[in-house]
Amino acid sequence: MAISTTALMRATLGALALGAACALPAAHAGNLEPAGINTGGTSFFDGFGATKPGLAYLGYYQYQHYDRIDDNNGNESPGFKSPNIDVFLMLNQLAYTTDKTFFGGDAHLGFTGLLPILHFNTSFGSGSPATLDSQDGVGDLTLGAYLQFNPVIQGGRPVYSQRVEFDVIVPTGQYSSNTDINPGSGFWSINPYWAATWLPTPKTEISWRLHYLYNFSNKNPRDPAHLGLTSAKAGQAMWVNFTGSYALNPELHVGLNGYYFQQLTNDSYDWKTGSTPVAMPYGDTGKAEVLAIGPGLFWKADERNMWFVNLYDQVQAKNHVRGTVLNVHWVHPF
Repeated sequence: MAISTTALMRATLGALALGAACALPAAHAGNLEPAGINTGGTSFFDGFGATKPGLAYLGYYQYQHYDRIDDNNGNESPGFKSPNIDVFLMLNQLAYTTDKTFFGGDAHLGFTGLLPILHFNTSFGSGSPATLDSQDGVGDLTLGAYLQFNPVIQGGRPVYSQRVEFDVIVPTGQYSSNTDINPGSGFWSINPYWAATWLPTPKTEISWRLHYLYNFSNKNPRDPAHLGLTSAKAGQAMWVNFTGSYALNPELHVGLNGYYFQQLTNDSYDWKTGSTPVAMPYGDTGKAEVLAIGPGLFWKADERNMWFVNLYDQVQAKNHVRGTVLNVHWVHPF
């Protein structure tokens, strides 16, 4: 079956841009990976959280700019000429810590929900072999339950804190199989994580958040070349957000933040009876990988207003759009 190069590149890199551009709250990976995953959106003091019953609002405001799309070898893809993909993201999160505890009162049960709203600008150079179209709108809803543990106290100060959470990404966002870049993914995912913070000295902090991602099938995948594709399933993945900071004063910390994403299994596909199955359709060449790093700061304005600012440069990428991300994160407990 003859398939045009343009159709191949549009389908493959459209999915790449979808996974990257719709990320929560940072750009991320995967030929078919879902919207709504947190690559770099949370950073300093991530292992700390509310241990008293109450509600908190967390806002994420993000600008993402991508000016290249890299292939399986980490080289710039020839399928696009001078790509420019701009993403504006506003994500709203509510987290409620209950009075229910476990492990002798050490772990506090809570629930959370996150909803992104996205706007895209995409353009390509004159004569580009392929281009991508997009639609704005509301992304997928993420629902989760967490256990926030009490901080470990030594010498009269906290030295360690952690949280575990189990999230489900629900395909409620706007999605069309006729559009390259969508706010929604079109399929369910589960995304548990473990976040922790270590304070080795009174002025230094190291945090990390380790994620695992399992994706279910998209029963209405993009199939621009009409190969008879009936479903597509994004590969499993793991990634880690990592940070380190130093206190200039009790309210202001500066440091480095980053994340590393690795797709663990290849995407898979199902086909209509009588069609010609393709192991990796539309030029899907394998697993996605991304390394991003940059400066950041944490400012505690007061007890009810905390701000995080993170800048990420994606220094390495495979099967992924590549560029920079500016993230502003606001935490406001009520």
